[in-house]
Amino acid sequence: MVNNATLNYVNEFKYLGHVLSNSQLDDADIHRERRNLFYRCNMLTRRFSKCSVAVKLRLFKTFCLCFYDSGLWCNFTSGAFAKLQSAYVKCVKIFFRYSKFYSVTMMLNELASPRFEEITGKYRCELRQQMSCSNNGLVSLFLRLSV
Repeated sequence: MVNNATLNYVNEFKYLGHVLSNSQLDDADIHRERRNLFYRCNMLTRRFSKCSVAVKLRLFKTFCLCFYDSGLWCNFTSGAFAKLQSAYVKCVKIFFRYSKFYSVTMMLNELASPRFEEITGKYRCELRQQMSCSNNGLVSLFLRLSV
């Protein structure tokens, strides 16, 4: 209770676009990101399927590689992360019209696209770098505790 008002207990809550869970796992947020990735990829595929590869690459990198909050993911099951990684590969294959049996490494090399681990690693490094430049005491404390 706060000021004689009863607070509701919830299992998940979305705050600033990030799903917070009472289990302290990031699986729900990873699931949200996977759903959004498929949504954006399907939208791009419907609208821009006849564009050149160069245009498609720009669109895909702009709309589908924005895993900004992945830098916050630190406690998740390997299955949830693997499903998001698989979704990334499926979306690339669908949007660029590759066979589902085509080599992932070969496809990403042909498109000069990053691997999924490179994308999420980049966002983790960027978040850590921004946190290290912060003058906020809580952010500095969190950074020291997370090492």
